[in-house]
Amino acid sequence: MIKIVDDFLSPSHFGFIEYFCLQKLQWTYTENITDNLVKNNQQFGFSSPIYSENEQSVFFHILCGFLHETLDFVGGKLILKSRCDMTLYNPNKVMHIPHVDFEDPFVPNITTIFYITDNEDCETVIFDRKYKDGEDRSTIDFSKVNVLKKVNPRKNRLVAFDGSYLHTGHSPTKENKRILINSNFTYPQTPEMS
Repeated sequence: MIKIVDDFLSPSHFGFIEYFCLQKLQWTYTENITDNLVKNNQQFGFSSPIYSENEQSVFFHILCGFLHETLDFVGGKLILKSRCDMTLYNPNKVMHIPHVDFEDPFVPNITTIFYITDNEDCETVIFDRKYKDGEDRSTIDFSKVNVLKKVNPRKNRLVAFDGSYLHTGHSPTKENKRILINSNFTYPQTPEMS
């Protein structure tokens, strides 16, 4: 199941996070925003790690309220990982590499994407194909994979789905940037997210 919630946070809470992401966050350049093992000059972006089980950034305290509210929403027990991502304008419609956020080894999780910017042209794509632990993604025939859902980025919109589904995003062709918070949570014991 895929859940989409508009106006996830109150206007003032979202405004604070938006200001922080646009004005204060420190970004690190990455050659490939979805797969750092694949070199492709069309797939670059910037990221800023917020939290993982081994470390938390100095920005975690700013986003911890949002992360715990999201944790409650998905029914998980723990925050596994969270990072901010930014892709930049590209005049071509560049779809990034389909992936899962935990691959080696795969960790069952709920993946969430929280949009900071409005972007009508660089949707998130969730495919109907689930990743199998230990699988080599390079052997997947994407001509046989169907789109399960496309979601347009909209400020303060949250998307939550089973983290085993292959998914990806696009670089914007109309706006100069696409910013989101990508987080992963332990899989809930309740069936509604399966």
